[in-house]
Formats: sequence, C-alpha cells, structure tokens
Amino acid sequence: MKILDHKQVKYCNLVYRQQDTIEYLPGLMFKSKLFIKDKIFKIEQQKEAKDYGKQQFLDNKGEIEFLLLEDITGIIIWKESNEVELLKGNSKKNGTSPPDIDKIIDKIRSEKGVTIKNRRYRLKSYPKCFIGSELVDWLTKNLTISSEEAVKIGQQLIDQKIIHHVHNEQEFKNDYLFYRFYTDE
Repeated sequence: MKILDHKQVKYCNLVYRQQDTIEYLPGLMFKSKLFIKDKIFKIEQQKEAKDYGKQQFLDNKGEIEFLLLEDITGIIIWKESNEVELLKGNSKKNGTSPPDIDKIIDKIRSEKGVTIKNRRYRLKSYPKCFIGSELVDWLTKNLTISSEEAVKIGQQLIDQKIIHHVHNEQEFKNDYLFYRFYTDE
C-alpha cells in the first residue's frame, strides 16, 4: 500500500463494461495503472484507513496495489483494477484541451481551490460538494477568464463526467447550486 497526496495522482473517468451494461466510474491513474474507489474514511480516521489498506493488500497477497489518498475531503482507499478502461473524451471541446482541464481540476481541488464541504439546504445534507457560483468566481480570478468562459469550463466538467449536479437535474450554472466531483461519491 502506498500513501499519496492528491497531487501525485491523476483523476480520471473510467468505464466498466460487463455483458450488456456500461458503468462510468470515478478513478485514478498512478504510474500507468488504473484504480477504482474501494473505501472512504473521514479525515480523523487516518489510522483505520491505514489498517484497512494494509489488510486489503495482505489479503490480496500483494497482487493488487492499494493507494491511500488523503485530500481536503477525507481519506480514500483506491484499489488497482484491470477490469476498467479509461474513458476517452473529446480531445478539444470548448477550446480547452484535456491536459489543461487536468491542471485546472488539480487546482480546483487544492487547499487554495474551491471550498468542498458538506452543505445543507432545506433540511437536507449534501456531502462533499461545492457551489456553482463559487467555482465561476474562482475560475475567473485564477484563470483570468470571463464568467461566460468559466461556465463553459464548468459545463465541460459535467460533459466529461468529472462533476455533476447533486441531483443530476441541472446543467452547469453560475448560481447557488450544489455540484460534486464523481471522485467524491
């Protein structure tokens, strides 16, 4: 088991094909290997997360690699998988290429990025989400772009299945709407 920082991995979207069904999953890429989410722990459960990761590694006799990834949202155990493949997206959409998007995502999720936290609205709790208008503000300030361009980037993140509206009811809007990264599901 390796303990990593979110800056050492690349977030990606994966496809799991099984007979007649296709499932889209959040994933990680590390040293050309693909990883799927195995278990999530709260930030204060670091010891439990380490113990769980070590036990999984031992149970699989070291044949499958496990990563412990700590970021501002918590601790996630990622499991190596050969049953998934990388989701291939449009290489140029809305003028931004995937490498640029990857860098933007890393910055959005960093400590100086958009605030990702548990939120409440009308007595319902929404874990690990951010507000659309806050992402637009952050993008305009940090990328020196217009709010219209920031909304296009937000929609691109939805189209590429990187983020989604918490109820999957909205396109990306510069409004007080909750969105979440698929990797935080």
